[in-house]
Amino acid sequence: MFDGVHSITETNSIQWPKRVEYGFGATDELAAFVESESVDRALVVTDADIAAAGVVDPVEAALDAGGATVEIFDGVMPEPKLSMVEDAAATLRDGEFDLVVGVGGGSSMDTAKLASALAVHDVPVRDTVGMGNVPGAGLPLALLPTTAGTGSEVTHIGVFSDADDGGNKVVVYDEHLFADLALVDPALTESLPAGVAAATGMDALTHAVEAYVTMLRTPYTDVLARDAVERIGDNLRAAVHQGAGNDGARYEMSFAAMIAGQAFVNSGLGAVHALTYPLGVEYGVGHGLANAVLLPHVMEYNVPAEPERFAEIARLLGEERAPGETTLDLAYKSVEAVRELNEDVGIPNQIRDLGDVDTEEFGRFADVCFEYSEHNIDRNPRDLDRGDVIEIFENAY
Repeated sequence: MFDGVHSITETNSIQWPKRVEYGFGATDELAAFVESESVDRALVVTDADIAAAGVVDPVEAALDAGGATVEIFDGVMPEPKLSMVEDAAATLRDGEFDLVVGVGGGSSMDTAKLASALAVHDVPVRDTVGMGNVPGAGLPLALLPTTAGTGSEVTHIGVFSDADDGGNKVVVYDEHLFADLALVDPALTESLPAGVAAATGMDALTHAVEAYVTMLRTPYTDVLARDAVERIGDNLRAAVHQGAGNDGARYEMSFAAMIAGQAFVNSGLGAVHALTYPLGVEYGVGHGLANAVLLPHVMEYNVPAEPERFAEIARLLGEERAPGETTLDLAYKSVEAVRELNEDVGIPNQIRDLGDVDTEEFGRFADVCFEYSEHNIDRNPRDLDRGDVIEIFENAY
């Protein structure tokens, strides 16, 4: 059911990494990749906690088996700063590495992506912010997620905070950030703490739900998004509460996160990702946790615009239409299903439970959403103005 390694090759019409391997043991594919690319020196980009926990050990072993000399850059932190990318790029240049290996959650993988490009193209890091501003291909890049959430291993996106701009988040979108090799090995999620598994799993669900209802969806992204929603609904609880004891659930979550990432990178996202922005920047709420808390509230707002699609989400999450219920009734059950899933994995459904958030700030929050994430608001299935955003924050509080 969940053993073996499977390959997906590059296509010309869909945005996708050059090569993807997934399944238990996928990490071992690094050895053959190192040999085929004649890699001499590999730099693993990760964070100190992952390195200390031994999660990087099998990655080092695979690189060593392929004949590469391995060093570790463990300076990545949550909500990575552009300065961390510069530090990693400088390490790559100074050490004359010829392979970058990002190991961790989205923070480590995003840092590895942009550092691989800056190691080759010595340009100011802020010049790469936005769409299509990376000068060219970087060093060969391999990405290995240790969470089942961001899908960063199959996207061409990097999200960073800019200390020179008050810590505001900036995004780099560029085809040169796609991995040469993405390895999705559920074995690397074995030691994932329950709280992290919950938040990252709900992050993946948010990607799938938003990809399914975004204004830029396609038949291709629909297939991926539906599959991801169903897999997450069926497996997140077990992945959180049984962890290392349930290989099957962790396999399904790793796969779901990957295909949800592939869905949203080809469809765009929506208002959840816009509204989480100020919570992360102003209050330091982790991205996955903020997504989880706001997801049901944004869904409830969006249901009237796409009742058929939200009814399908409800069905995928195990809800059924009772006698006499309408499609709209079933659509609203999708909201309750997400609330119940949050509760079952230990995530609150209200902003007030995240800390001391000042409700007087909601007007400014709305302004921040429109200033820094208007593209996500534009792709939302239901139009929002400033007052709508404030109302969603108030309802979510």
